[in-house]
Amino acid sequence: MTRHLVAADGTLTDTSGAAITPQVIDSTRLHVAHLAPHILTVDLPKGDRVNILVEYSCHCWTRTFDTAEHAGQIQIMDGIRPRVFCPHRFAASKDLAELLGILPQNRLYLTPSDRNYGTYNATMMLDDGTAYTAFFTLRPHKGRFDGIRHKLRLFVESAHHRPQPENGQKVKIAVVIGQALKGKKVKYFRR
Repeated sequence: MTRHLVAADGTLTDTSGAAITPQVIDSTRLHVAHLAPHILTVDLPKGDRVNILVEYSCHCWTRTFDTAEHAGQIQIMDGIRPRVFCPHRFAASKDLAELLGILPQNRLYLTPSDRNYGTYNATMMLDDGTAYTAFFTLRPHKGRFDGIRHKLRLFVESAHHRPQPENGQKVKIAVVIGQALKGKKVKYFRR
């Protein structure tokens, strides 16, 4: 399958560098260089190291397509849901790999309404009370990527600015990883 490169301004180019302008394109055919899959190694408190394959959804750099607002723009299909390039999400996503790289130092939380874990860096809050927040799943996934064995797959479902601190249950990355290695998710406990 031919993949097309997404530039910072939302333009698409093919492998030769020529611009393409489809009306509709599947998100799996697009490549965002700074969101390429990679391995994240997390050191756990007891000295263990876990390699995790990190992959990103198009929701990290797109938003919901609105027919009236986005007429004439390329529809980026996430399955059956149309989305559109978002320059703000794209620009913010340049810090996403760094945010995930410091998961042990960041706040992680679960909420009763989200099926994913959320993380943000509390030291990077904006004046309006929002922080760049990543929502991800973590599941068993053994394999090799770039010659490195991994045991888990972290899939970033979405990332965007949102009000913080989020109401929810705080959880440590070591607990999340421990549960994921067993094929489980940390359970939310109502207080």
